[in-house]
Amino acid sequence: MTRVRDDGRPGEYFTWSEMQTTSTGLPNVALKSSRHNLRRLCHVVLDPLRRIVGPVRVNSGYRSLAVNTAVGGSRTSVHMRGLAADIVALSSAWPAERVATLLAQSPRELIPFDQVILYSSGFVHVGLVEGTPRRQLLYSSGGRYAAWKPPEDEDLSHLWTDASGL
Repeated sequence: MTRVRDDGRPGEYFTWSEMQTTSTGLPNVALKSSRHNLRRLCHVVLDPLRRIVGPVRVNSGYRSLAVNTAVGGSRTSVHMRGLAADIVALSSAWPAERVATLLAQSPRELIPFDQVILYSSGFVHVGLVEGTPRRQLLYSSGGRYAAWKPPEDEDLSHLWTDASGL
């Protein structure tokens, strides 16, 4: 169950403003069910990730239907349910491929992501699902998607153990 914070924030490191940000100028306020999902996204993915990589910018979290349409999002985008975020770590030590690798190497029981997409433009999409996560890893360039595998020469899995105390 997702812990509801008593300070009104969706996560330890994230605000509602960050999780609902849009550059479209359109209204983008999450409904109650989507706010619950955004809390879960922060609690199980973004906050633990932030403890490892430092500050993270959310390029896109929740999207209303109008915002999703304006940005060319998928008709079935989980952003519209508050179950995804497109993120960039602000530290130069954590480029997008390394963040995607870290997420890919996370323990299944700790970070139950459904999808991680590494975008050639330098950000990472991480999505949850309400059912059983697929742990799908994709790479996107020019609107095309392909299966992606993290580099085998970098093992970051121990960082999750260090961060979670497992």
